[in-house]
Amino acid sequence: MTAKLKLLCAVSLTFVAGVADVAHADELSDIKARGTLVCGVLSTLPPFGFQDPDTREVVGYDIDFCKGVAKELGVKPELKVMSLDSRIPELTQGRVDILAAVLGYNPQRAQQIDFSKAYFVSQQVMAAKASSPFKHRDDLAGKRISTIKGSSNIPVIQRVLPTAQQISYDDGPSAFMALVQNKVDGFVLSETLMRRFIEKLGPNANQISVLTPPVGLEYWGLGVKKGETKLLEAVNTALDNMEKSGQSQQIFQKWLGDKSTLKMTRDFKTAQIPSN
Repeated sequence: MTAKLKLLCAVSLTFVAGVADVAHADELSDIKARGTLVCGVLSTLPPFGFQDPDTREVVGYDIDFCKGVAKELGVKPELKVMSLDSRIPELTQGRVDILAAVLGYNPQRAQQIDFSKAYFVSQQVMAAKASSPFKHRDDLAGKRISTIKGSSNIPVIQRVLPTAQQISYDDGPSAFMALVQNKVDGFVLSETLMRRFIEKLGPNANQISVLTPPVGLEYWGLGVKKGETKLLEAVNTALDNMEKSGQSQQIFQKWLGDKSTLKMTRDFKTAQIPSN
């Protein structure tokens, strides 16, 4: 083969590979051609994603945002239930199009996937047994703290309480029960989820105290695979439209606000997640 022919072949292969990469990168076109938006969701963390005991369907705050974004894109939502630990691998390996799965932003995650604008902002809090000597967040320095595998709370605790011993559990209920059963000294979680767990203790709810100050603020975004710029832009536009129409406020009210047992106030709006 002549040098000229070798060069021509190399250029041709580079061109074909480039075209293939561009075609592969435009996931938005694939979603619209398919007519469905596959959302990775959770089914064990009410009110964000859980199985309705009557209908057996997965419902919640995150599910309604998945449905809202799908409608804005002109396609149908398709839910794929997964664990907290498997969320990012499922997205990066292309098994879902986006994540609507209690996905808190942190710099480590942002190196693996892209985040949409924030559709929820939560305080991260520490809880301890009311009968324990721990009355302040920092009292748990060097103590045992339960976390959830794959949770964004893990690097936060490493930063705020570096001497704490973290014990990770597969899901939120298991991590919370570790505190109730005195297997750990504290438990860190989104305030919304924490108060739901405490509420479920019924008459024993006063056995658990939420400590101050909060561990930090956490911004939740919808997860999008790296390099899918068109899809990310479309998802952000969808979230902006849901904010403007009042749909985002309605979803909040339904699951967290006046129409819920939590009676929370929405003190945030859809916005770009701070990068620091």
